[in-house]
Amino acid sequence: MSDVFPIAQLCGCLMRCPLEELPALLSHAEVDMVEWRLDAFSETHGVKNTIKGLAALSSRDRRPVVATSRLKRDGGVFAGSEPERLDLLKRAVLAGAEWIDLEDDLDMELYRYFQSSGAGLIVSYHDCSGTPSASYLHRKMEQMSGTGAKVIKIATFAASPEDNLTVLELIPFGKRELEKDVVAFCMGRKGRWSRAACLILGSPWSYVPLPGQTPAAPGQMTPSEMRSLMELLG
Repeated sequence: MSDVFPIAQLCGCLMRCPLEELPALLSHAEVDMVEWRLDAFSETHGVKNTIKGLAALSSRDRRPVVATSRLKRDGGVFAGSEPERLDLLKRAVLAGAEWIDLEDDLDMELYRYFQSSGAGLIVSYHDCSGTPSASYLHRKMEQMSGTGAKVIKIATFAASPEDNLTVLELIPFGKRELEKDVVAFCMGRKGRWSRAACLILGSPWSYVPLPGQTPAAPGQMTPSEMRSLMELLG
């Protein structure tokens, strides 16, 4: 696996699809990279068939892949045990996934393991009920930086337009104070525009549903909507 981690703009979320459609979705022309939501995929196909599907990562024609298996508390649907979830992520990295997305409250040994695997480590914090204060989020990011993450991801729910400003400010804060790339935006209808604004402020990518896929989180825009909004925003 290469030590050069590709930075792109639109990351398409792959939730569920027939196994035979995997190669086409992993190389879809409308996105720059793909987040493979293994929690949703394994809910549809089962863990054993999902493991078989990881063979699609051997393709040289695919986009760079982020392997993610989200817990229910973070908006995911993984129903198995924690050892099963982590084993699936380990298998994805061994199969060739360039990035691994882990929650912010795991054991340090897990972060060290995935760092040593050669994959780019994304450490994520989600609040699906609201947006905490800026001071809380700053402290949270400082703690997340200590995991050795290459990218920090913060996603909160926007209850008001002002919540977007609280979260978007985390992008320059991360670069200035922590020397980290930060993906930060708000979920929900009131947070939709932050998904494009985060790119303008320096987030390395933002998430969109792959064509034909259901949105992975509330407020996601299609690739064409995101590109149109980016053009309008300059």
